[in-house]
Amino acid sequence: MRPEVRDALARCLYDGPGDPLAPDLADHRPDELRMAGILRRRADRMIAALAAAGLVVTDDGLLRQAA
Repeated sequence: MRPEVRDALARCLYDGPGDPLAPDLADHRPDELRMAGILRRRADRMIAALAAAGLVVTDDGLLRQAA
């Protein structure tokens, strides 16, 4: 899957202001503590859960039943 698809899903999981995946040069915390890293890991877990349920997110961002 393209990273853009995962990032689009990660943005959907965020309900705060601004773009949570935008680089923040003032934030020197490790990636695992930044909002972008947290949301990307959540999106990865959601994609894995969908796959376990027999669904896949295609490269064009569509949800389909696994073959």
